[in-house]
Amino acid sequence: MKMKILLILFSLIAISKSSISQNIQKINSLTQLDSLKAKWEGNVTLVNFWASWCKPCVQEFPELIRLYNDYHNKRFTIIFISLDFPEEINSKVIPFLKENKVDFKTYYNDFKNADDLMNYFDKKWDGAIPTTFIYDKNGDLKSEFISNHDYDFFRTEISKYLE
Repeated sequence: MKMKILLILFSLIAISKSSISQNIQKINSLTQLDSLKAKWEGNVTLVNFWASWCKPCVQEFPELIRLYNDYHNKRFTIIFISLDFPEEINSKVIPFLKENKVDFKTYYNDFKNADDLMNYFDKKWDGAIPTTFIYDKNGDLKSEFISNHDYDFFRTEISKYLE
């Protein structure tokens, strides 16, 4: 009986980890970014760059999850792009996403030259994180914030474009 319970627990853990790992995808080309951006048009979109080793990112993350949970049914979406090293996705990023109950597709940087990714969003961005970009329903960049912020700050910002 104990063996059956252990097998069931291991299976549940494997399934849970598998579903999160299926929701994280590498991003490594401008064409892929263009395709992703085309999909979010029609929604107010918040793109957040973060890393599991970044303390301000970790502090901000639950605020963004709360924002997503409160607004994802109101033509609002969040795109998370991790700047963790690709070899740490399984050991650090997936457990972090699971702990924060992220159940939607997220991305990680796999560009050979990280400047290509940064320049796609803002040629003046120096790569500091957390960095957040907010786009209106037409896909036009409306705001950019470097450093962590709280739920009320983000709610105020996205509300400008949800109406």
